[in-house]
Amino acid sequence: MGIFNTKQSLEEMLEKINNSVPEMIRIGAVFINYKLQKELLDSQKEYNRKQLIWSRVLALATIALVLVTLFLVKLG
Repeated sequence: MGIFNTKQSLEEMLEKINNSVPEMIRIGAVFINYKLQKELLDSQKEYNRKQLIWSRVLALATIALVLVTLFLVKLG
């Protein structure tokens, strides 16, 4: 059975609607909070992914510099 009964009077239906408003506001606030947290987590994941890529690039560049330095020392 739904929220409305066809045998209810208009006043009873309006009372049910008015009583459900605070719950709908709470549900709306929870949904907005969820969407904002999801957006924040998604942007944080993207930032972390970019940081990981740059960390790997810098690590490989450091290894390359060490190898080149060792090679030049061996030649000299």
